[in-house]
Amino acid sequence: MNQLYDTAARALALGQLIWPDTELVLVVWGGTPVFDATHTSVAAIRAAAGVTELGASLPILERTVAADGTCQTSQVVVENIPIGSPVTWFTLCKAAAGVGLYSGAIDTAVPILFVDEASYLPFHPEGVDMIIQPDWAFNRGWFRP
Repeated sequence: MNQLYDTAARALALGQLIWPDTELVLVVWGGTPVFDATHTSVAAIRAAAGVTELGASLPILERTVAADGTCQTSQVVVENIPIGSPVTWFTLCKAAAGVGLYSGAIDTAVPILFVDEASYLPFHPEGVDMIIQPDWAFNRGWFRP
């Protein structure tokens, strides 16, 4: 059921979310996927019942838009996912000030995309870095507005 959050859909419709200029962070979650389109921050998602945050990505450096409008990125790296709880879903977020290269604090990052349908989910971590390698064959991407 991969889905845009309301704030992202609105920002895209108003031309306020420019994909190539948007600093991104991917948050990795365990437990039962929880999607509420009205969530406006990672802190709000974290407060939902049954949610387990397992980590956040390093900065996502390459962001491109395919000819058909598909939003794409380079591979995403999440360091040291702990052994135990399987990864069951992701939240792709607009990094807030002080996120990514600067601090790693993600409470105020703004959710863009909820992802619970992807190859290899659930993923059972082995205590090492998780590398999410997007498959861009046929212009598939994170989403297409």
